[in-house]
Amino acid sequence: MTNANQTNLNNAKTLQKSLVIYSALGMLAIGVSVAIASILPLYDQLKQAEERSLLFAARTRGMAIEESVSRAKSIALQIASRTKARQQLEAYNQGDIPTEEFVRVSQNILTDALNQSPEVVGITRLDREGKKAVRVGMAIPPEFWLLPPLTSENALIRSPIELEGESYLIVGAPILNGQSERVGTDIVLFKVESLESIVQDYTGLGQTGETILGSIENDELQMFFPLRDNSTRLSTTEKISLEQAALGESGLLRGNERIDHQETLAFEPLDIPNWGVLVKMDREELYAPVNRQIFRITIAIALLTTLGTGGLVLLLRPLAGKAIVQTDELEQQIQEKTDLLAAQTAALDVEKRQNVLLKEALAGMDELKASAQQVANACAAASGSVDRALSRVEEGTRSVERSRDDTLTLKHTVEAIAEQMERLGESTREISTIATLVGNLATQTNMLALNAAVEAARAGEKGRGFSVVAAEIRKLADRSRQSAEKIDRLLGTIQDTLEVAAIATKNGTQTVHSTEDTTRKTATNLSEMREAIASVTINTRQISLATQEQASAIEQVVEAIDAISHSPNATV
Repeated sequence: MTNANQTNLNNAKTLQKSLVIYSALGMLAIGVSVAIASILPLYDQLKQAEERSLLFAARTRGMAIEESVSRAKSIALQIASRTKARQQLEAYNQGDIPTEEFVRVSQNILTDALNQSPEVVGITRLDREGKKAVRVGMAIPPEFWLLPPLTSENALIRSPIELEGESYLIVGAPILNGQSERVGTDIVLFKVESLESIVQDYTGLGQTGETILGSIENDELQMFFPLRDNSTRLSTTEKISLEQAALGESGLLRGNERIDHQETLAFEPLDIPNWGVLVKMDREELYAPVNRQIFRITIAIALLTTLGTGGLVLLLRPLAGKAIVQTDELEQQIQEKTDLLAAQTAALDVEKRQNVLLKEALAGMDELKASAQQVANACAAASGSVDRALSRVEEGTRSVERSRDDTLTLKHTVEAIAEQMERLGESTREISTIATLVGNLATQTNMLALNAAVEAARAGEKGRGFSVVAAEIRKLADRSRQSAEKIDRLLGTIQDTLEVAAIATKNGTQTVHSTEDTTRKTATNLSEMREAIASVTINTRQISLATQEQASAIEQVVEAIDAISHSPNATV
């Protein structure tokens, strides 16, 4: 008894440890699952936020570049719109003032405008024909002059050019009179310091961020300013992205999708024809804040999960002990009830099997009863059929007897016909002999008549009467001979017919003999069949009686089993 208690105590401690361990592991698994389910979407959202920040940086820098370019255009238009300078140009175009005065007055006005705008380093004014009229500041080579269309009132700007080792922007501004007619053009040369400061502002781009400004001139991509490392080489993906921006497209390329290095690119078009801006950043640096934040969140979740698991273990240990004690008691009660239920189940199973056996026996008896009844019915039907067959056999026997009698009569008749045919043949042969004699007689008579005619011809007038008689006798002999020949032919035909009839009569006689034998054998077979059918009739009636008695006995057995199965105290 002590060993059993010690075993139960050890089992209880083992169960307590297992319960605490599995609960802790379950808590950890739940914590990890929740962390994964929450961190992964958050990680994607934070990455998308960083990508949107990169796109926003591209847009803000693009807006700053557009503002700087717009300011340059505005300055150029302001210079071109100065009234006094425009009036001097109109007078110059019309030849109302000398060139020296126009140059002096215009240089003073343009120099004042040059001094007021630190970004402007040179102004070249063209007359109505597009020829240089006056210049202040740096000279602008004619190949870089930018002339707006005659119908345009807006200034034009082109990508930076390099003069004397420096980069400059060129703006072409139309000079219009009061009637909005073109009277000249100002070609203004600007410094690119403002644009360069925007491009080289790396605020928010970390250590690897880069802003690239470029445009498409003559179907070629031109980058305005060098990169951080003073390089002017762009990767294939960077060139494609910058070209897309210059052509009016915007988008984002992640580092592991289409580009040939681990960088994320954001490109935007500018409100300047064929200009675009590209902002790129190494994807590791771009997502570094996200990774740090996710790492801190993961550490926090891990700590909270660990603390929760520890608290759960501390709470579960005493509760597990109490639960195990109650579980043991409940297990004993369940075991007792299980044993009782098993005994009841076994008894119910036995009773069910008994009921099933009784039902199967009843079903088998019912089927046997039905089969016996079917056999009885079949025997009764067979008995009737046998009686009818016996009647038909007796009728057939009588018919065969009558056929045999008729066959005997036919046999005698055919034999008599054969005898008459033989007699007719003998008579025909006798008639043929007589016809032959008549023919011979007619031939001899004909010869005698011929001789008589010859003798009558010799006698002359005395033998003329005898000659006539001889001629008549000769004619009579010819007709007799012809009749004898006809009779002979007819007798030949009759003899042939008699031979055929004799052969047919002989065959008929043989057939009659064969029919007689067949009829006799048929009568014998029918007699034997009648005896066999009579025996079958007797046996069938005996089987029918026995089957009916069996069906009655089976019905009594079925009623007895049915009564036993419905008895409340029936047991097997």
